[in-house]
Amino acid sequence: MISRSRSKASCPQKTHGIIVLPQRQMRSKEKGLTLQGSQADAKTYALKLLSFRSRSRKELQYRLKKKGFSTEQIDVTILFLERAGLINDENLAAELLRYSSERKSLGAKGIKAFLVKRGIDKELIHKALTAHTQDIEEESAKRFVEKKLKTLRNYPEEVIKRRLLGMLQRRGFSTEVIRKVMHLSL
Repeated sequence: MISRSRSKASCPQKTHGIIVLPQRQMRSKEKGLTLQGSQADAKTYALKLLSFRSRSRKELQYRLKKKGFSTEQIDVTILFLERAGLINDENLAAELLRYSSERKSLGAKGIKAFLVKRGIDKELIHKALTAHTQDIEEESAKRFVEKKLKTLRNYPEEVIKRRLLGMLQRRGFSTEVIRKVMHLSL
């Protein structure tokens, strides 16, 4: 029987019932590569994140910081991505507003909360919401009510009204829009 010997560095060691794993090779950042190497890693990681979905400047800063990159590397990476046109919070705000209005059926307050959660600047949110008219909000609320009426049709009218009112309020629709849509739909 041939015995293969392992070096002590690659074998787990037991000490007092606790298994101590050997240290793995240090990552390139820990090896002390030049700033350019780490900068390239930051850019690569940011591009990988952007390949999944569009992200705001704040989201990328948070994720890069969480990954362990320095603030200087993060700033250079963000600047590079902005110059390349890969990060644009204004376009992202408009895209997310359209998505949250059409797909998620959110009202103005719900959209604002959604955009804040995604890291969009409050100025950009205000700018995007001013373009979002009440007609668009009413249309979104109508679609939502029509969809929900299909599932609530077996309930008494009072219960339907109460549930729809609560659902619309939780989605961030204004009381004016809710009143108008409820009057038209029921």
